[in-house]
Amino acid sequence: MSTRGVIARQKGDSFEGRYHHWDSYPTALGKALWELAHNQFRDNLDEMLRILIDEHPAGWSTIVNKDFSLGVGFNNLDKGNCLTCGKPSWEHYYQEWESHGKRLTPKARQSMANGNYVALGHSFEAPHSTNVECYCHGDRSEDELLVTEKNAADIGCEYVYVFSTNGVMTILSSFNGDGSKMIGMFGMGNPEAKWGVLTVVPLDGPEPDWHSLQGW
Repeated sequence: MSTRGVIARQKGDSFEGRYHHWDSYPTALGKALWELAHNQFRDNLDEMLRILIDEHPAGWSTIVNKDFSLGVGFNNLDKGNCLTCGKPSWEHYYQEWESHGKRLTPKARQSMANGNYVALGHSFEAPHSTNVECYCHGDRSEDELLVTEKNAADIGCEYVYVFSTNGVMTILSSFNGDGSKMIGMFGMGNPEAKWGVLTVVPLDGPEPDWHSLQGW
C-alpha cells in the first residue's frame, strides 16, 4: 500500500533525504534497507546513501522487493490493467474521471467531499516489475524533492529512516498532537505532526524483529 516514507541522512538535529512512496512501514522498507546495507552494498553505508539519496533526487516509487542488479528506472505500468479487477488505473480514482471523459456522479462527488477518492473499493494494482523504481529515470523525470523534518509530515510521510555516520539507522514515526499515529493520504498529511523515535537500529547488531514495530 502507499505508506509514504523518507530515506534520509542525519543533518544536525534533523534529517534530509528522499521520498519513498510504497510500503514504507518497518516490515517492508525498514527490512529492505537493512538487507540492502548488508547484502547489496556489503556494509558500505556511504555508497548506499550516495545512490539512494544523491543519485536519485526526485525520490523513489519503491525499493521494496526489487532487484538493483536489474537497473533503476520507473516503469509506467498504469497504462495497463489492474491485476485485481482488469480495469485501467484512472477508473480507480474519482479525481481522474473527468480528465478521461467520465462524468462524476453525485455519489462520487459526495465521496470526494468526505475525503474518499477510491472509486472501486481498492487501489490500482499494477502489473509487477522487479527493477528498482525511482522518479528520476525511465518513464519519470521529476524535479528534485528534498524532504526534511519541516515538510515530511505535510506531504504524508509516516516513517523516516535516518542514517547517521556511526552506522545507526533511527526509525521515526509521525504522530498527531493527541498521540495517535498520523496517517498520510494522497500526498497530504498533518503539517503539525511530530516525529517520535520508533527504534534505533545499530547496523552492526542483530536484525530487528520488524513485526514487533508494526503496531505503532
